[in-house]
Amino acid sequence: MPQPSVPGLYEALLSKEQYDISAPIEIAPNYPGDSPFSRQWMAGLGKGSNYSLSVLSLGSHTGTHIDFPSHILRDGFPLDSYPPERFITPAWVIAVREIDAVPAQALQDVNIQRGEAILFKTSNSFQGLMHNPTFQDEYVSLSPPAAELCVSLGASLVGIDYISVDRYEDESLPVHNILLKNDVLILEGIDLIAVSPGRYWLICLPLKIKDAEAAPVRAVLVGRSHES
Repeated sequence: MPQPSVPGLYEALLSKEQYDISAPIEIAPNYPGDSPFSRQWMAGLGKGSNYSLSVLSLGSHTGTHIDFPSHILRDGFPLDSYPPERFITPAWVIAVREIDAVPAQALQDVNIQRGEAILFKTSNSFQGLMHNPTFQDEYVSLSPPAAELCVSLGASLVGIDYISVDRYEDESLPVHNILLKNDVLILEGIDLIAVSPGRYWLICLPLKIKDAEAAPVRAVLVGRSHES
């Protein structure tokens, strides 16, 4: 994959266009069967202690998170196989109006370079689904043809604004398989309501966890370009 352009990233970080596209982990929905987020306070200021201390419990697919190939592939690469620069990359935000699944046609007018990320902004963001703790089984997913085209275009990462790129209850996980078998990482659970279509820098660093198949991230977009 291409290495990030340091001058370009530095200029982007200095720009006023900065967007936190992570969902609040306390209220983000959980896919049915996943462990919900919880926090237990072990000590607190004002409660007889001179420090605060809490214990967190959450699933690896909680909130805004990245799926790695080991999520579905027996010999797939886990999180710690990837260098930090894999999570710092130019990214295209593409707005999609379809209410069922993102079609391949959504990519036809975008000048995507190999190694860049592709993030789909759908009605999921407009409905605020990542801010609703109740799981919604009707959401915009990614169609297999669109996933195939993302692979053909050389995307390094594909993101969508709900907690799965696949349709609910499609246990064959066709989109996960298409992307992860081709080493295209999946960023799920982003919130793009405040983000306009265009080219940005994406920073989405996960915790460094050995052999992890997924991990929550703090995802940020900076420095929009008006290329199209």
